[in-house]
Amino acid sequence: MLDLAKGYIRKSVFKTYRYFKHPRRLKKNSLLRWFSFHFLDKRVWRPTQHTFAGGLAVGMLVMMQLVPGQMFFAVVIAAILRVNIPIAIVACWITNPVTMVPAAVAQITLANWVMSAFGHATVPAPDFDSAQKFVSFLWDWLSSGGAPLSEPPFGVQTSLAWIKAMLVGGALGGLILAGIGYVASYSIWGLCASFWWKKHPAPPPSKEITDVS
Repeated sequence: MLDLAKGYIRKSVFKTYRYFKHPRRLKKNSLLRWFSFHFLDKRVWRPTQHTFAGGLAVGMLVMMQLVPGQMFFAVVIAAILRVNIPIAIVACWITNPVTMVPAAVAQITLANWVMSAFGHATVPAPDFDSAQKFVSFLWDWLSSGGAPLSEPPFGVQTSLAWIKAMLVGGALGGLILAGIGYVASYSIWGLCASFWWKKHPAPPPSKEITDVS
């Protein structure tokens, strides 16, 4: 039964792929041509050294942003840049309900440091317990689509200052982590590939023996 289900899924995927990649449909429909170019390219699904590093960079950039639906944005950006989509989706989950609070504190701290350097007024970053309450309130507010909720636990002015800091820190931190992630993963991939080829060298080309008699 399991093999039958796998065969059916594989057959359905191939049929869908052939449908979207049909030359006549691509020629007639510009939107389908764009979709096929960005989402049906094998490079965005099969990781290579560049697409893996690029997908990780996209995911690490998006994971630091204070927006709902991070995976959707990661998929779209990865497809446009033609880097690995699955890696971008997985990287978004680095920030999760467990790591969200430390990430928020880091965002606010980074933003306060940068904004203070440019002479902007800042509100001190919260401690862990305060950040946990603030992130919980902020998540409920975003989940409700921005609908008015009860009074923020730390006042409107402080909450707005922290949200601003999280946006600034998320943008800066995302760019920094994306650059680090790309360089590190690209280098590690290259080192692993080099080690693999040293352990498994390619066989020498066969020499044809010609009869000279």
